[in-house]
Amino acid sequence: MESLGEFEDFLVNKFTNAGKAIEYIGENVVDLVLTDLVMGKYSGVQILETTLKNHPEAIVILMTGYPTVKTAISVLKKGGYDYLIKPFKLEDLKSTIRRGLEHQRIRRENLELRSQLELMKISEALAGGGKLYPLLTRIVESAVREIEAEAASLVVLDRKAEKYRLRCLSGSEPGKSVEEFLRAEGLKGALSLDRDKAHTIKEEIKIEGKPYKRSYVIYPLISKGQNIGFLNLVSTNRFSYISPGQEHLVSLLASMAASAVESTYMDKNLRKSYLLTIKALANAVEARDVYTAGHTNRVYRLAKSTARKMGWENDQMMELRNGCILHDIGKIGVPDAILNKPGKLTERERKIMQEHPETGARILHRIPFLKPVTPYVLSHHERYDGTGYPHGLAGENIPIEGRLLAVVDTFDAIMTDRPYRPSADAQKALEELIRFKCKQFDPAVVDAFMEAYHEGSLNCRAIYGRSSLKGETKPVQTAPV
Repeated sequence: MESLGEFEDFLVNKFTNAGKAIEYIGENVVDLVLTDLVMGKYSGVQILETTLKNHPEAIVILMTGYPTVKTAISVLKKGGYDYLIKPFKLEDLKSTIRRGLEHQRIRRENLELRSQLELMKISEALAGGGKLYPLLTRIVESAVREIEAEAASLVVLDRKAEKYRLRCLSGSEPGKSVEEFLRAEGLKGALSLDRDKAHTIKEEIKIEGKPYKRSYVIYPLISKGQNIGFLNLVSTNRFSYISPGQEHLVSLLASMAASAVESTYMDKNLRKSYLLTIKALANAVEARDVYTAGHTNRVYRLAKSTARKMGWENDQMMELRNGCILHDIGKIGVPDAILNKPGKLTERERKIMQEHPETGARILHRIPFLKPVTPYVLSHHERYDGTGYPHGLAGENIPIEGRLLAVVDTFDAIMTDRPYRPSADAQKALEELIRFKCKQFDPAVVDAFMEAYHEGSLNCRAIYGRSSLKGETKPVQTAPV
């Protein structure tokens, strides 16, 4: 004991009874343990295992007068820091203890650096404009992992419904009271407390008869002076409540979550404003062309059923609607005299009309979130055999969005009145698709369209509002590819 006096920053406890030592280690915080390997009915390995079970960061140094290579390897594999052979010099013992404590300090600093690195990665993801849910999930998972918490959650304000909703949950299976807390409900829940302040509620509980310290931590998500949610965390520890440093980490994660939620909200509003403006332009095009009123909506309904048959993913289906709505946006640059001309267009007029895909692409290209719409706008008049416009692409060099739109756009054109001819029925429209399969149209898209039609998911009566369509129920034979 006297020889360890230089370690004045530590409280040193001495035990002559190994059983008492094990009991103490199980009930108190321990940083370093120095133990003999053989102690009657107990062994130093039992001390080692008990220590690391309760205090994973603790340093355990074992001593023995009966060394073997096998024993040394066993001790080190079980997590012992070092192995001293008796007799040893007192200075050697002190040196080993110093090295062990320095190793512990560096390991703890590395954990702090790891937390800082994780915060930096989350900040980078936030700056990069990642999707909200994966980012929020990462935040709660980081809170659980870095603080070694029992569970964490994010409750976010649904501004439209004016209700707080659980968005993310990570950690172990909670009991009823903990689950209520994580949902911001119950006596300890955020909704029952001051919503603009952080709260830490501490209580002692028993697990399997042993006392534990549990911390309930709430950090509000504040943006522009308004509460938009909460980061909730539950930490259960054998010996201590959550530390001020850990609470600071929770506060940083809460700030990041608030930034992510607010950024997404603002981005959605900006996207909505952009889209409403572009839709207004698209509606303006339809208003100028008396023959194509409702065209974009009908094209979308046809394209949606066909895309489903082609196995499109949900992300593609979300882009599909915007693509269908905006595919003819470039016609805003086409004069009314050409747009509504009842007769055949002159060569000059035809060239002006054929400029509308590139005009539409130029309108949209400066709006980043509408970038996925460009293939619909630019390539819906390309032909599978390479004779289309504006770039004369052929086969699979034409984006799939353009190949899909070419089929449904043509079907709708045949089914509706145009300035140069009256509408035809579904039978005629289907025959045209088959006739120009592999020439104007991608055969796989035509097949998917035909399958959707015959299965009834393309309901022409509902789309076109006609009481009778010649041949609508008559099967159409598909021409060989």
